[in-house]
Amino acid sequence: MIKVSTIAIAGGTLVMAAAIGVFMQTGQQDTSSFAPATPVETETLSNLPKDAQTPGSIQETPVQLAAITLTSSDVTRLPDTMTKAAQFPLTPILVATGDEDMLEAGNDTAASDATEPLSEPRAEQGCFVDLAGETRAAAMVALKLSAPCQPNARVVFHHEGMKFTSATDDEGYVQVLVPALAEQAAFLAMMDDGNGAAVEVEVGSLSFYDRSIVQWRGDAGVSIHALEFGADYKDAGHVWAGAPRDAKIAAVGEGGFVTRLGDTSIDGANMADVYTFPTGTAKASGDVQMSVEVEVTELNCGREVTAEVLQVSDAVVSEPSLLSVTVPDCDAVGDFLLLKNLVDDLKIASRS
Repeated sequence: MIKVSTIAIAGGTLVMAAAIGVFMQTGQQDTSSFAPATPVETETLSNLPKDAQTPGSIQETPVQLAAITLTSSDVTRLPDTMTKAAQFPLTPILVATGDEDMLEAGNDTAASDATEPLSEPRAEQGCFVDLAGETRAAAMVALKLSAPCQPNARVVFHHEGMKFTSATDDEGYVQVLVPALAEQAAFLAMMDDGNGAAVEVEVGSLSFYDRSIVQWRGDAGVSIHALEFGADYKDAGHVWAGAPRDAKIAAVGEGGFVTRLGDTSIDGANMADVYTFPTGTAKASGDVQMSVEVEVTELNCGREVTAEVLQVSDAVVSEPSLLSVTVPDCDAVGDFLLLKNLVDDLKIASRS
């Protein structure tokens, strides 16, 4: 069964942040959290005494305060007219009246209009942000973000501590296929202006898959690699972003695949590699050797690179592990740094 719920977020006020496990990065590494928000009544005058003065006839006479005495009243002896429940509306409302309304006795229409509840604030017509999600094979979720008033705008997706950056197209839409990291998968999309939307999708098949995630920011040259069942580099069983495979191979239990998330054309984008293996439906037995590698490039040589590693097993996501490494100088461009033991190897038992 697929269970989906959505919520729109305006002005950066979030209620789902705790469920989503937001992992924020600013500069090299940063964390941020999102937080939650409470109203009054007035009484209109319908009839004034006959000798009441209009504002124009009231003389402005200066008043000098000689002394102020603070007093309190016994609230237990209030007149009945002030304590009857019928005198108070069920929902607090804010009423505004002008001079003409106050001075026009018996004007029921004006009084009625003045007591109409204020409407809820909302975005400009059609300028909403909406996020929809649907499950796909191999415990994947297809997300579609609609922001018709924000074409070609940067958007950051958050899910269970994973974070990646994308951008809307010319019409304000973006679609992305994301590996779920929780059975009750909550996704949050945030725009640069503080508006956003969230959706929760039930992914019941996640327990059949193991996932390994490495995420970073910008041109760090990081990638995740899997060598399945004794494969060597560049063999058919070497799975990485350069040879990612399709999710369908995992859906039928024949091997794993890699999903790269994030838009490399966006400066300083949050990126992620996710390796998925069908542990619960595998047709072969053996080991899958996992590693994280950093390619030395002209953009990262001689710099410190940071990344974060997450793992999902039995539909439970691990606590993040931080990776920090200094990349060799630029005369090593083209080489790779092999970082083992950051991601656990997988021991697979055949289920066929």
